Amino acid sequence: MKIHVLPDALASRIAAGEVVERPASVVKELMENALDAGATEISVALEKNGAALIRISDNGEGMAADDLLVAIERHSTSKLRDESDLFRIATLGFRGEALPSIAAVSRVDIISRSASDASGHRLRVEGGRRQELAPVACAVGTTVTVRDLFFNTPARLKFLKSPATELSHICDVFNRLALARPDVHFRLLHDGRMLADYVAARDSGERLRQVFGRELAEKLIAFSLRRDALSISGHASTAPLSFPNARYLQTFVNGRYVRDRVINHAVLSGYETLLMRGRYPAAVLFLELPAGEVDVNVHPAKYEVRFRRQPVVYDAVVAALREALRAGPRRSRAEIAVERAAGTDAVMEPSLPYGAAALAHRLPAASALTMPAPAGEAATMQAAAATSDAAVTGFFSSLKVLGQIFGCYLVCASSRGLAIIDQHAAHERVVFEHLKAQLARGAVQKQSLLVPQILELPAGEENLLEGRLESLERFGFSVEPFGPSGYAVTAAPALLPEGDYREIVRRMVAEIAEIDGSHAARVTLEERLATIACHGVIRAHRKLEAAEMQALLEALDRIDFATQCPHGRPLLVEFTGPDLERLFKRV
Repeated sequence: MKIHVLPDALASRIAAGEVVERPASVVKELMENALDAGATEISVALEKNGAALIRISDNGEGMAADDLLVAIERHSTSKLRDESDLFRIATLGFRGEALPSIAAVSRVDIISRSASDASGHRLRVEGGRRQELAPVACAVGTTVTVRDLFFNTPARLKFLKSPATELSHICDVFNRLALARPDVHFRLLHDGRMLADYVAARDSGERLRQVFGRELAEKLIAFSLRRDALSISGHASTAPLSFPNARYLQTFVNGRYVRDRVINHAVLSGYETLLMRGRYPAAVLFLELPAGEVDVNVHPAKYEVRFRRQPVVYDAVVAALREALRAGPRRSRAEIAVERAAGTDAVMEPSLPYGAAALAHRLPAASALTMPAPAGEAATMQAAAATSDAAVTGFFSSLKVLGQIFGCYLVCASSRGLAIIDQHAAHERVVFEHLKAQLARGAVQKQSLLVPQILELPAGEENLLEGRLESLERFGFSVEPFGPSGYAVTAAPALLPEGDYREIVRRMVAEIAEIDGSHAARVTLEERLATIACHGVIRAHRKLEAAEMQALLEALDRIDFATQCPHGRPLLVEFTGPDLERLFKRV
């Protein structure tokens, strides 16, 4: 016979390979079990790279002797009772494979005691084979010791990385779980040395300082949003702070760390035009929603999830971040009034943190400053100055302009110290935001094509497109059915250059399949808007009059995201009092 049933021992090792990839996988599974058991203190002890020894102790509810014997059997679990539980999982575990999988490829000692038992019990398992069960004195809770990981699967053992690399992966797992549960005390020891001791924190902000360090944590701003049963909260960096990779981008769904493409895509969409290409923010994002709204049973290691209403989650994440980042450096009138009363020339700290009251503060929109033709820049800026009044109050309009240098930069005094503004980047952002507002209102001008462009799609994508023709119309594309399986693109946004528009429509359809949205079209159009803004604003090396400078500053206070140009470059650099003191060696 060509087909045969694998021996149980080999089948167990194959199953273990899906769950236990490296020592960090063991740490993750056992720590999650401890949290599900209600632990408020969890200690992790390692030797070498973790393959030699991993010991995880907790003060959770523990297990009785009978439960301990069943816990190491395949498909055993305390977290599911019937099939319906599979679709409303509210715990960190669900597959019932962690302990059996770990025990199949290592030597395991489990010591556990429940609160109702006078003593605990020890169970030893070696390579999946159960050894003796014996009584032992111990506190309430569970201690799992894993030795000689992959001792019976040497092929997997030789693929482990250096001790430093494996330790780094374990630290990542440890820190993620610590971020998810600030109410729990976590300890991590390596070769007898304490690497981390995170005492139970009052809130996520305090735990953030423990894990990321105070310097980075204090550069992150808190955000939150609630829509019906969906709750979003967390902390995110503001531009220009960014990183070359997504190491500091952490997302959690119902307390579970996930690497979900939809959520990560939404986070990066929230930072569009605020970060340069190839840069990533620091963000810790928590999503809470009913267990029935999310399927966590889609990945052996539980790193991926599937949302029942994916577009709702995507839009909410983008909205939460954009609302938090929209504040920029604005301040309330009360803050500025206090500082002015103390003297406009004094260099002092503001009465409230930088931008603290900005989330609730909205300045009235104005259309005074518009995109000037290159030959009419001065007239446009002067017109903007003439229409401005004292009602415009914010960070930028409170600056005192000292002058212009190199024909490129405005040098200003602020209550915090010295501010330097790139005049081209500043006007570029102003014009870009005005053009984007037109896009949001659906006022995108179209250009009809002399020769329609025929687009043929596979059956699945054809059905998706058929239900999204209205969305395409809103972004300036006119698409009509053509033949049995094709569509004709008859008009495109006037903002786009001449060319083959079928590719962008394909991108939009592909993204509709992923997130059921039209992000691709918006990104393409915004890129075009950024180009238009760049070429139609105040150029570098042009001298500005005082009224033009003031008009530009006030215009920045009227728009959102006024700290970066549309390409993500900073338009503002500040030197605070302490910064200047360090430069002059006065500290």
